[in-house]
Amino acid sequence: MRKTVILYALLFSAAVSAQESLTLEGAIQQALAHSPTLSVEKMKNEAASIEVEESRLQHIPEIYLSGDMRQNLVIPATPVPANVFDPSAKEGELMYLKFNTKYNSSAGVNLRFDLFNPDKINRVTEKKHQQRIQKYDTEISEEDLKERVALAYAECVIAEEQQKLLRGDTAYYAELLRNASQLYLKEKISLAGKNDTHRAYNESVASYLEAAKIAGDRKAELLYLMGMDVTAANVTSLSIAEDIPALLGALEMKALPTYDLAAREVLRQQEVVDLASLRLKSASWKYAPTLTLNGYYGTNYYNHELTLFNGNLWRGSSYIGISLRVPVTQSFSTSKEISRLRLTQLMEQENLRDIRNNREKERLNELSLLQVRKESYRLNWENWEMSQQNEAAVHFQFDKGYIQQSGLLNEKMKMQQNRQRFLQSAFDLFSSLILLGVE
Repeated sequence: MRKTVILYALLFSAAVSAQESLTLEGAIQQALAHSPTLSVEKMKNEAASIEVEESRLQHIPEIYLSGDMRQNLVIPATPVPANVFDPSAKEGELMYLKFNTKYNSSAGVNLRFDLFNPDKINRVTEKKHQQRIQKYDTEISEEDLKERVALAYAECVIAEEQQKLLRGDTAYYAELLRNASQLYLKEKISLAGKNDTHRAYNESVASYLEAAKIAGDRKAELLYLMGMDVTAANVTSLSIAEDIPALLGALEMKALPTYDLAAREVLRQQEVVDLASLRLKSASWKYAPTLTLNGYYGTNYYNHELTLFNGNLWRGSSYIGISLRVPVTQSFSTSKEISRLRLTQLMEQENLRDIRNNREKERLNELSLLQVRKESYRLNWENWEMSQQNEAAVHFQFDKGYIQQSGLLNEKMKMQQNRQRFLQSAFDLFSSLILLGVE
């Protein structure tokens, strides 16, 4: 009775709530629209665009307001020749004058504009290179997400197919066990034969439970990649639309030997090389002087009493000038920086060459592996078909009483092994098609 309850529970678990089935294309579009990882990459792309505009603003004049107020606790005295103010004073006699008041303040508008600043040369161009690098990073992340979603979808298809087949095995072994129990009571088979059937039934139940867990885990992974809430209800209600033949047909239409992801990685690395070259050129300008235009327009306040709102005590003040800053000792560190950046440029060029060679090698490997896996899939499919025919023939012989039940169990096990190899070859083929490109 307990075995019957377990069997019915397993069969009932296959009946899930009806929901619109999810296709591979639907899963990919859902992930592109809701994946948190991809959303972060898109935000980084927007931030890089803002940095370009921010760098452009550094070339406009800097205008700002300034003001201060001071209380001079000690007013310094300056020595001056006494005969300037008193003709009767002796030659060389000094007197001390105070040139400040207890309170003074200032307020005005300041101007600073770099007519030539080596640190700002090529800054906008550098930010544009970084923006393009981030753009390629976003595109690479998008393609990587498509691959991961497609692989997770393929794993769900294989896991559901395996769960369905193991469900059938469990029902098959349950019926076989019921028949073996009756034969044992009639003393037509030994206890060992009955126990072998019982063992096969128990193993089928354990395998089904494990397959059900794997199917749930694969669905949870797919939901995660799609950016959906990973809950028990969503995992249970998720319905996969395509089976193995349908998914194989869809992937064969989408798999193109253009290797777009590798092309984007090469283009990204080329931008990194160009950025390294630009930084090397910009560093060479650091030997040049900095020429800056400075200006001020404001007013100053001096008095022994703090009466800031008395307009008669404020006196105007303004100036405009040019300052020149010529690096001397900084040139030593600049030369080291240029040497370092030159090495960085050479390293990035070598990285570019390595990426090109490696991606081409991987492309050739995947193309050749695809042909091997296609043939392996076809052969394993034929083997599974033949093993099913053999299993049906052996079952017919068992029904006629020509063979023992042990022979039936052995043939069933062979069929299951061929089926497992077929499922593995199907997933391997899916992986190759996905890696060659999913639009």
